Amino acid sequence: MSAAAWGADTTRLGRALDAVRDTLDRPGHVAAVDSLRGEIRRRTGVTVTAEDVTDGDALDRATRILSGVVDSALLNIGTQFTWIGVRETGRPVGIADPANSLTTWATVEMRSGSVSTTTDPEKQTSVTVLAPSGVVAEAWSTALLGLGCDRALALSAGVVCADSVRVRWTPDLEGRVVLFRP
Repeated sequence: MSAAAWGADTTRLGRALDAVRDTLDRPGHVAAVDSLRGEIRRRTGVTVTAEDVTDGDALDRATRILSGVVDSALLNIGTQFTWIGVRETGRPVGIADPANSLTTWATVEMRSGSVSTTTDPEKQTSVTVLAPSGVVAEAWSTALLGLGCDRALALSAGVVCADSVRVRWTPDLEGRVVLFRP
């Protein structure tokens, strides 16, 4: 995990970041997955397991540790980001070409919560989900990936889908997605 954190009490901030590092070595208990799993299964037919949301769980545990200590923080594990702060951030998160992660096709503005991208390079498809927590974002991006862009976009809000043809997003993200490739 990488973390950039800001706060007035740097000693307290340092201890909190150490605590975050210590928790990453231990798996968490993802209680929220049980109810989330039922909703996802009902709406998509896809089964999401606790193993599917380990990065989101780690980000959520880090969020709980840092929330009372930092003014703001940006956390990252792989293709997932979480923002902690009293104000929204407005940070752009890249939407990569699903066949070549070094090429950015678009960005989506992250305001709060978590952004998770799941990619299938063989099918040249990626699904990015913006959600209030890391577990929710990762669970939905994992579940929606196998459904294809049309179904993914119809089933959930806060979704950006890129396939071999184009980048599309749900209406609630209008004005927050910037295309670099039509």
